[in-house]
Amino acid sequence: MPVGTVKNLLYGLALPVLGQRPAWRAPKGGAAAQAVARALWRERCVGACVQRLERGALGECICVGYAALEPVKRPVAPDTIFRTASVAKMVTALLVFRLQTLGRLSVAEDVGDLLGRRVRNPHCPEAPITLGMLLSHTSGIVDSAAYFAAFGRGAPLSELLEDPRSYLPAVPGTTFRYSNLGAGMVASLLEKRFDVSFEALIERELLEPLGVTGTFDPSGLDAADVADSYRVLPASRAFCAAQRIASAEPMKEPDPERRYLPAAGNLFITAPDLARLALVAWSGGDGFLDARSLEEMRRPVAGWPEKAVNMRHGMGLLTLDDPGVCGRTLWGHQGFAYGAVNGVFFDGQGSGFVLLDSGCSERRTGHLAQVNRELIRICLEERSETA
Repeated sequence: MPVGTVKNLLYGLALPVLGQRPAWRAPKGGAAAQAVARALWRERCVGACVQRLERGALGECICVGYAALEPVKRPVAPDTIFRTASVAKMVTALLVFRLQTLGRLSVAEDVGDLLGRRVRNPHCPEAPITLGMLLSHTSGIVDSAAYFAAFGRGAPLSELLEDPRSYLPAVPGTTFRYSNLGAGMVASLLEKRFDVSFEALIERELLEPLGVTGTFDPSGLDAADVADSYRVLPASRAFCAAQRIASAEPMKEPDPERRYLPAAGNLFITAPDLARLALVAWSGGDGFLDARSLEEMRRPVAGWPEKAVNMRHGMGLLTLDDPGVCGRTLWGHQGFAYGAVNGVFFDGQGSGFVLLDSGCSERRTGHLAQVNRELIRICLEERSETA
């Protein structure tokens, strides 16, 4: 993924010449569907499902391109399952706030109390680290070299938390640093507190009550239903669903020491079902989240360090408040992984979109993906102009 102004400029210049060209034609449909398809084609999208939100309800579902290119081309459909990447963090936060609504935990709790042992930043040993700080990326727990090395050898969470490299030299709650380890370890904390696997907990407390199908455990999925993912520059398959499913270990039992990876980005879900969850983040779902929890989830806590687009982070949701992008405040999340560029954005009236794709241009301005910026223009700005 191109990070930084110069790399994004070079990426944008190279994309029209060297980027993989889409192998699909725009589907038939109305003006909005055609505009969405053109935007996805310009961003070299391999395949995508865009589920529109219209004033608190699911609107048009627009599918283009392919979920897989080999061994045979498999078209994207509304029931295609995608790996969401970091959009999973929004869903993990929904689970936390549902449990808070039920009175079973609080985002103000010390993570050490949840984990059953003291957790402190060695640079600030007296300052507590709270669950809410993990959700807002202000905990000071960071993705260090130790974290990336843990992928290959399955290091226990306790080892990472004892490693000084896992912490910023800053007081917890004062500094924003996007952290997959911090967000991911929420699953470990929940497993420790409730003595049930994260997968079973999110199914029981979030997905099933809302009538939504999704999973953080791909071991039971059929690869024929799941999208691969491709980089379009340089052109290559980066994620093979069949291989991921074959290698997945079922998440039937709690394993807090090693459950810090899935919650950060391993949700598998369709675009319509993800849109149903986004509507809960918009409205609270008729009391599914209480007013306090909904306000805490949506309230910005820290500004994104890349200032090119005004985005701020709350506990599981981004706030986008930039007139150059949209004339009103939006909330949502993005996900970047293996060439896929996903997004969820909605306004205060419950209108917006969910984008899940099998590969797309990774160029962005600040942290905002260009493809999400294009869809904001089509699904939100143009909608307001014609309403």
